[in-house]
Formats: sequence, structure tokens, C-alpha cells
Amino acid sequence: MNTQPHSKTAQETSATAVDENLPWVVVGGGMVGASMALALAEAGRDVVVLEPFPEQRYVASEPYDLRISAITADNIALLKQLGIWQAVRDLRVQAFHQLAVREGNNDWLTFGDLVKPPLGYMIENRALQQVLTSALQAHERVRYVTDGFASLSVDQQVITRSGEAIAYQYVVAADGLHSQVRRAAGIGTAGASYPERCLLAIVEVAQPIPAATWQTFAGSEVHALLPLTDQQACLIVYAEPSVLNTWQQSGLEQELRARFTAQIGEFSLQSSASFPLRHQHALRYFSEQRNVVLIGDAAHGIHPLAGQGVNLGLRDVAGIRKVLLERADSDQQFRTSLLSALKKRQAENLLMGQGLDLVSRVFRSQHPVLQVGRKVGFSVLARTHQLRNWIGKIAGGY
Repeated sequence: MNTQPHSKTAQETSATAVDENLPWVVVGGGMVGASMALALAEAGRDVVVLEPFPEQRYVASEPYDLRISAITADNIALLKQLGIWQAVRDLRVQAFHQLAVREGNNDWLTFGDLVKPPLGYMIENRALQQVLTSALQAHERVRYVTDGFASLSVDQQVITRSGEAIAYQYVVAADGLHSQVRRAAGIGTAGASYPERCLLAIVEVAQPIPAATWQTFAGSEVHALLPLTDQQACLIVYAEPSVLNTWQQSGLEQELRARFTAQIGEFSLQSSASFPLRHQHALRYFSEQRNVVLIGDAAHGIHPLAGQGVNLGLRDVAGIRKVLLERADSDQQFRTSLLSALKKRQAENLLMGQGLDLVSRVFRSQHPVLQVGRKVGFSVLARTHQLRNWIGKIAGGY
């Protein structure tokens, strides 16, 4: 694979020139970036992946990692198309067939069916990451570089931290919420931080739990559960930082029991951590001047309320993959099709992000009008089975 600078004519050195003999460079080898790199390679493109901190070896017998994603059915289909799902399935995954939501101690609203095909799977990030990384490192079209991104040069090269210059036709920014590639391409963002943090806790339960995920809006807090096995779960709490800090001092396990025991019975705390929340969207997903494509968190960061973060990133991959399979990079319509796919993804991601932002704000609000609106909304959903089925299908990516 040619990754060295080459001489160009005056016409070729235009900002948007594309040489299909050059590779695509994917910056960031996380789940979304690695999936994009594998999709590119499987579509016949040469790829360079820059990932300075590849995931360490995953061992299924070790305790559950706190980083867990609820991968929906449409993205499981993508992993099957990329040829890696069976390898992921052979590790440690948990299907979930149903999701439920309620406000306070009111009745549950359920979506999905425990006896029908799953809405998706709970997958440890590092498990999916290992399978993807192994597939990339073994692929003949991929050069996997454990080096970081430093800058973009004016003559369309990626400069690594070690000083290597890699000429490219397109760069894919998959380097997260604080993307260096996005900044180097001059693409701005809009967004804001949320007042609460997200607490994750892995617990072992005494009584078996069903293959369902649920969420309770409890005043200023949100409580949720992700099933990992019938005896283990990930508990989630969204709360103000001062509240979570107090819990750490007064006894975290005791606070969690006060909120979850009524629903899941007795349990023991295995591990926990918390992180801040931010809602952020890139103003555009493509740089005409630098041939930079944004995907995943580099393009959009949303509230994790519905577990859609990684799913949106994988849908970015699926949207671009469709263009890759339909057109060659040298096709005059390739760029137009790519831009169209990115604009569609931007619109869908913005809709999801703004929707979750609205839900988060509405359920935090103590305004009497909004409180009445919440009750009306739950009442309508409770009486409308077809609407709940439709929402369940959307949640599962069907």
C-alpha cells in the first residue's frame, strides 16, 4: 500500500483532488472507527488506521467492564455483513427483548416482547473492540498503525505524532468528542454540558433478572438497568455531581440498594464509575477543502438516556458503506453520493440528539405544565399498543 507523499500536477493539488491509488486514513480505532475501517477494506479500499492505544486482550472470564453498549438489531446486521458477528457472539453478550419506562412508582410502559426476536444485544465495548482490531490487523488491505494524529498538511497528508506523512484521498475522523481531526479541518461544533453525571455500577443479583432493560424517571434522578446475564446487571443513575459525590462518601452500595432493591432484589456491588454528560453536534460532517469525513462522537455526542451513542455511530458507518458498495472512488458521482449520505446522517443524528435533549429536560423539570404533559404522554402510550410497538421497533433499529 502506498502511504508516502507523491508528486502531483497543478490540477491534482487542488484542495478536493482525489487519487484513488491513495488510502483512506481512519483516525481512531474505537468501535465506530474500526467498523468504518473494516467496511472500507471489505469494499476494496486500502486503509490506514491510526490508533495509539489499541484495546488490550479481552478475557471473557474476567469481571464485566463498565463500558457496555446496547447494540440494536440493525447494527447487529451490519456486524454480520462485516463478517465479525459470530466472533463477537462467541465471547460474552446478552440479548435483550424488551425495554420499559415509567415515571416514579407508576405502572411500567413496555416496548418489545420477551418471546420475540431481540431488540439488540448488550456487548462489552472491549469485546467488540478486540474482534474488530483483530480483523483489521489481519486484513490485507489495512495498515494498522499504533501512532497518534498530529496534523493535516496543506498538500493532503496526515502527519502522525512520530512525524510520518501519510498521503490520503479521504480522512475519516473517528477520534471522539474532542476530535483533533475535526479541529484541524476547521469544523466547529454546537452544544452544551448537562448538569448531571452518569453513574455506572456492575452488580451481581441474588434473583435471576429477565432479558429486559428498563428506566425510571424519579424526580431529579433517572434510574436504569442493563441486563448482562440473568445474575448480573449494569445499574445506571443520572444525578447531579454533588449528589453522586455524597454517595461516594456515605456509602454507594447503600444508596443503590435504596433505589434498585425493590425492582431487582438483593445484590452486591462489583465495580462503579461516573462520567460527565455533554450534548454536541458538528456543524457539518465533511470538509470540502481537506476531504475529511466525520463519524461517531467526532460528529455527534448525545445524552446516553436511550443508549443510542454507539448505535448512531454504527449507522454512520452503514450509510457510508452503502455509497462505497455502489460507487468507486473515481466515479464522478461518488463525492455527491457521499455528501448526500452524510447530510442524511446529520439530519437523523440531530433529530435523535435534540429529541433526547428534550426528554432529559422535560423529565428534570418541576414545572406544573410539563408535569401534566408527562402524565398525559404516559397515559396515551399506555392505551396505544400499536404506538408502543412502533417505538419498540425504532428502539431496536428495525
